[in-house]
Amino acid sequence: MTVNGQPLLCPFFGKCDGVMLVDPGNDEREFRSVASHSAAAICDLIVGTGTNRLVLGFVGHAPAAKLRALGIDVRVGSCACELDELVATFDQLPPA
Repeated sequence: MTVNGQPLLCPFFGKCDGVMLVDPGNDEREFRSVASHSAAAICDLIVGTGTNRLVLGFVGHAPAAKLRALGIDVRVGSCACELDELVATFDQLPPA
């Protein structure tokens, strides 16, 4: 989801277009789209990225528990914040 060309968090976990991977060490970004709009497809995509940190606008209990069980630190961020702000404040965001 983008607003004015800036990527923003999607407020609907199972309906998002994909995931944005951000390497805060070098500011590289890569968008990976999802083939099917469902919570299961998004979970599979996230797990397939190999990430260990994740910011979401919203996630239900079951998908969040699945991702945490796989070692991913899942946090909730505001859909009104820009991506750079969410990355910079990851440690202050509440756990999902």
